[in-house]
Amino acid sequence: MKKLYYSISEISKILDEEQYILRYWEKEFDFLKPRKNRAGNRIYSEKDLQTLKLIKSFIRDEKLSVKEANNRLKNLLKSNEIEHYLPNTMAEKPVTNSGSKQKEKINKELKQELLIVLRDMLNYLKSH
Repeated sequence: MKKLYYSISEISKILDEEQYILRYWEKEFDFLKPRKNRAGNRIYSEKDLQTLKLIKSFIRDEKLSVKEANNRLKNLLKSNEIEHYLPNTMAEKPVTNSGSKQKEKINKELKQELLIVLRDMLNYLKSH
């Protein structure tokens, strides 16, 4: 079952990134704006998590600088080519056994969620 919100420590563990890196990315990527609770602590939605996964893919897997990753993401969003560009972790794998069908379904759901996140980011970028 998915959570509605995650703490920065939970996101840090999920992504295997230090908390200060997440805070840095928040400053560098305009559209990454986690909400804060009454105590002032960051609370990340599922959309925030998917956005961070994509950012991590650009920076860690593709070895892009933060500036390059930011530009790549903005260009993909503006050109509506984002549907053709998903992180390797989101790629569907061929069905080889009964468990693979479940994985394929999960990957498809993740792709759909990621597209929603990216469209939200595009709308944000268009409005600013």
